Amino acid sequence: MTVKRKLISLLLSAVVACGLVPSMAFAAIGDIPSGETPIGQVHISISDTVARPAGTGYPAPCGTIAEGDVDLYPSDSAMSAIVRLANEKGVAVVGADKGYITSVAGFGEFDCGKKSGWMGTIDDWFANTGLSSVTVSAGTLEPGDEIDLMYTVDGGPDLGSNWSSNDKTVASLAVGAGILSPSFSADAHSYTLKLPEGSTSVVLTPTATNKNFQVKARFGDTWYKRGAEIPVTSGSVIEIVCGDPSWPTMNDAANVPAQRYEITVQIGSSGSVSVFPDVDYSESSWYGDAVTFVAARGLITGYTDGDKAGLFGVGDTLTRGQLATILWRNACPDEYASYDPKTAKNEIDIAGSADGMYYTAAVNWAFANGVITGIEHPDGTRDFAAEGKVSFEQLITVLARLCAAPGELESAGSDLSAFADGDLASDWSRNAFAWAAEKGLVEGYDWPAGKFLVPGENVARERVAVVLMRAFEMGII
Repeated sequence: MTVKRKLISLLLSAVVACGLVPSMAFAAIGDIPSGETPIGQVHISISDTVARPAGTGYPAPCGTIAEGDVDLYPSDSAMSAIVRLANEKGVAVVGADKGYITSVAGFGEFDCGKKSGWMGTIDDWFANTGLSSVTVSAGTLEPGDEIDLMYTVDGGPDLGSNWSSNDKTVASLAVGAGILSPSFSADAHSYTLKLPEGSTSVVLTPTATNKNFQVKARFGDTWYKRGAEIPVTSGSVIEIVCGDPSWPTMNDAANVPAQRYEITVQIGSSGSVSVFPDVDYSESSWYGDAVTFVAARGLITGYTDGDKAGLFGVGDTLTRGQLATILWRNACPDEYASYDPKTAKNEIDIAGSADGMYYTAAVNWAFANGVITGIEHPDGTRDFAAEGKVSFEQLITVLARLCAAPGELESAGSDLSAFADGDLASDWSRNAFAWAAEKGLVEGYDWPAGKFLVPGENVARERVAVVLMRAFEMGII
């Protein structure tokens, strides 16, 4: 069977993640099952973020349509859980009762070509059965699972599902609070993970190159799903496995060996990570893990002198020199390791930098590479303004310049109508915001009146840490 015929067959059969398997018997799919008690919750996201091919005239991506946690019941399937979230959010889903979702919020299959439609993953895996057959009773759905329903334009590859490839490598590995050495690469299979003193567990989030293959972590005799918390001690060895031939998949890959990655855990001593007295590290903290994440990588190291020596600087607005330094430390670790600011010379040809500063080399790098180009004054002069405050739209624009692939900013467009205050974004930041929203890097503040970007808000150091951690975990940086 040719790849094209196989693709069409799969899109018209239960093998597509939304499936054609008859749905389970509910009074109405998505309703709370009578007489049942919740066994936990699952997190669900319904989104349309794939860029449209240039010149097609297809409707623009809708972005995130609905997202949240819903209760999970013993008789649930992934399909019924999706509909339950949609009902709670007031989003119309058509076809779920027949086991095949044809449209969401009025946006349907074939609206963007003959290969377009709705597909779904369970913990970032495109299951080999329809979502109606992914059930609690079958043991394939359990509390804590992540269910993503997404719109595809080309039948799956744009979402990471590929029937024509049996590549079982891992594309990226997020390790939460810790330092992975060396930096992760699909072709390197042995690593050391340095964790802060006192660590007792770690969360690993591997992403398969081809999401038709499952990826899991094994420690001892226990298997852990993607994103699960793994108990560890110093010296623990964790194995990341992608595409074990005994695991289910849509692909014909039984004779293709799994890809395996070994991670040795080191806790404390040289693996220790800074702890700042002004940071809230409690479980309820929205930024604590992110601070540990960036500190572990040496990107934001805290203040080293003055009244705030030893502090992270929670609540302090990030400066442009600090932003340049953070990004330079990540891009040029060898130069940073041997950097002596006392001998550093300013090399940019605009105002706003100086010799002998902690940021001098970083500003040279950022300006030379077009990452931070300076602020234009009304008289036409430009100023790097290293001590100037960083706004949210400046942060996202700089990250877009650094990370977006050629053509991505242009194809993302400038439509920010999904945000109630999108019209407040400066013209120079609109493509960057659209790109970041499409990637899921920017979601906005979820306020009663809608989602808000607040583009001109000055960004505090802890918020920058959160954005950077998200960018690393998503593989954007």
